[in-house]
Amino acid sequence: MSMMSACILTYAFIPEQNREAKLMWLALMASILTLRFVDFIVWITHSSKQAKPSGQLGLWRFSVGCILTAMCWSAYALLFFKSMDIIEFSTTVIIIAAMAGGSSTVLSGSQYLSAVYSIIMLLPISIMGLLAEQDYRNLLGILGLLFCATMVLSGLKSSRFTRQAVTTKNEYAILASELAEKNSEVYNTNKMLKEATDKLNEIKVGLEQEVKKRTDKIFQLSNLDELTGLTNRNAFTRELENLIEKTVDSESSVALLFIDLNGFKKINDTLGHQVGDLTLIEVGNRLAAFTEQNRCGRWGGDEFLVALPYSSQETATSIASAIMTSIAQPMAIAGNELHLSATIGIALAPVHSLNAADLIQLADLTMCEQKQLGLRKPRVFSTELKSKIEASQIILEGLQQALDKKQLYLCYQPIQCAKDNTSWSFEALLRWNFNGQFIGPDVFIPLAEKSGLIKEIGAWVLNRACMDARHWQFNQLAAVSVNVSVIQLMDDGFIRILDNILRSSGLPPERLHLEITESVFVDNEKKIRAQLEQIQSRNIHVSIDDFGTGYSSLSQLQTLPVNYVKIDKAFVDNFENKGDAIIRATLFIARELNCKTVAEGVETKEQAMALSAMGVDYLQGYYFAKPMKNEDLIVWQNPISNFPT
Repeated sequence: MSMMSACILTYAFIPEQNREAKLMWLALMASILTLRFVDFIVWITHSSKQAKPSGQLGLWRFSVGCILTAMCWSAYALLFFKSMDIIEFSTTVIIIAAMAGGSSTVLSGSQYLSAVYSIIMLLPISIMGLLAEQDYRNLLGILGLLFCATMVLSGLKSSRFTRQAVTTKNEYAILASELAEKNSEVYNTNKMLKEATDKLNEIKVGLEQEVKKRTDKIFQLSNLDELTGLTNRNAFTRELENLIEKTVDSESSVALLFIDLNGFKKINDTLGHQVGDLTLIEVGNRLAAFTEQNRCGRWGGDEFLVALPYSSQETATSIASAIMTSIAQPMAIAGNELHLSATIGIALAPVHSLNAADLIQLADLTMCEQKQLGLRKPRVFSTELKSKIEASQIILEGLQQALDKKQLYLCYQPIQCAKDNTSWSFEALLRWNFNGQFIGPDVFIPLAEKSGLIKEIGAWVLNRACMDARHWQFNQLAAVSVNVSVIQLMDDGFIRILDNILRSSGLPPERLHLEITESVFVDNEKKIRAQLEQIQSRNIHVSIDDFGTGYSSLSQLQTLPVNYVKIDKAFVDNFENKGDAIIRATLFIARELNCKTVAEGVETKEQAMALSAMGVDYLQGYYFAKPMKNEDLIVWQNPISNFPT
């Protein structure tokens, strides 16, 4: 049994980091058990040859073997305690407890050996569990100590009983001839045996009940989220399936709320994961107030699920609004007053689906759509949303084949020098002709980023733009500006791809400008800055696109390795209504930091002249030219001959 248990425990839980150690432990256990088996064979052989064998030496060897076995089991708990997960730890405790429980009977011939065996087996792992940080280990540690004490007492009692039984047997053999006179004594002895047996049976029943309690507790822990105490993903899905089945039988409905926190990432990044964990616990407590505990779960990260049986669409929407209000209340966490909001998507069974996984997905899609739109109210899944999702899926599937079908192409919009109206650069703009239908970049670029296609498409855009610019005979000094996604910049292979494109196209690096939005620094400022420094070292220029509309604003400019700042079209359009003040502030800081400026969205002569007078270095917009295909650039003539004045 020891060998079988050791093999099961080793091969059932053998991660890569502990593989060699566990195999060495198993080899040690096998060696000890092999020596004990050989010793047993030797003892049997010698005993059969002697009329009255002496058992003292055999008893001593047997005791040493038992102690070594117990120490080997204890060593397993000590060596691998820290790396055990809940399943391995629980299994280890159960196996060791079972082995110790069996020893109270098997080793009852020696009260000391029985007690020492149980103590060595159970005491170390129980103490370590009691001192551990996890609640479930504390609980199992307490139970282990109690069980250890029970086994020691049980062993002592079993030992006394065994000694009495042996004594009774010897006396019975000696007094067999006086059987008639000793019937009463035999009756009393049998009565004692029965009482002892009943007591052993009671102990066995108690142990079985204790094991059942532990098993139930372990099952409970395996179904709860360790951090928040809510049901975990698997347990919640099972509960939702049960609710849906009851819904069908009772002809009622169940509403599922998919909840995503807004602003949690910022808390995690600025205040640390410990504060983030405490925040999630507080959110879990607030959500639990709206339903039973097993119907409120954590899906993962900062996403939660709430199931509301017997709820109509109106009821679910009202409860969702109340949940949003509750989460929006200030949270006092570790001396900080934190503020969060939530986005909630709702799906109902049986209206939308009778499958738990599908219902969760529909609520998730609804939440994502609501979050993308920036709307601060719960939303119920609808056929309209379904049609929109299906349309997005069609576009996504088409985008996956757009490069192979040569449906993507580039247009170029000139960026003019404000001083002499010469073409300084041309911005490459991606266009898509999807089976005769024009799909705007605002539609397919987010899909490409979400699906991961942006890396492949972005590399194609870079390569195509560099190849085109290399062959511009009409202006061999003009640069080409290419927009780069944050996903591309975060890719470890982006610099290598950039080098290969420059090498294959032959375009001088100084004629390539990369445009990024300032929001990229929110995701991983350190990584992005390192990438930009490598780009700058190759004499490739970098522009911040849509400056002032993202997260970094003017304070980021002092540390960014950039060459140009592009003033967003929104400020140019609002020139007459305080937009000029923002432009002047941007110009001032850009000059102080040796950055050139580009104004986007110039559509009138008045705007062009005003921006030029303010000191903007370069201008771009429909006033000069709309985006055009590469072949049209060759014959393009700038019609704005009277600018500047």
